[in-house]
Amino acid sequence: MKKKYLLTGLLCVCLFFSMASTAQDLNLKTLEGNATSLSNQLSKTMWTLVMVWTTYCSECAKQYDEISAFHQSNKKSRLRVIGVSLDGLNQRTKVRQYALSKNHTFPSVLAESESFSNKYTELTGAPFTGTPTYMLFDRGQSIQAYMDGPISIDALERFIDQSKQSKG
Repeated sequence: MKKKYLLTGLLCVCLFFSMASTAQDLNLKTLEGNATSLSNQLSKTMWTLVMVWTTYCSECAKQYDEISAFHQSNKKSRLRVIGVSLDGLNQRTKVRQYALSKNHTFPSVLAESESFSNKYTELTGAPFTGTPTYMLFDRGQSIQAYMDGPISIDALERFIDQSKQSKG
């Protein structure tokens, strides 16, 4: 049985699932209009934090600066951030302009809300409840943690450090 984690503010609660969950088969589109998938967006050399957001999410907007700074300080060595906008595949121009206006330093891709919601439930075993939502993938592209609502960068860093120590 494989351990999965749900980040809850400053605490980590363990959940157990019987099978490994990886990020395959979720079709996405880049802000340049190219087809991609979630697994193609995940790093194989470092952890990846996926921030699920929309242009109309006020809680997401409150997190952009902190998530962007976290991405900037970690992207070359430890972790990268990928944004997944649920505004829809046909909202490329709107999402790109919005991300530029908010000074996102992390790249974002587009997804359809329903297909993302289905993949989220498949990966986590939990229902998708809205944005912001975060998923943390390890170097093997397996989901290690997920959380809906605002995230604490301190808790995230502690979780990654503890995971590295426990794996060797």
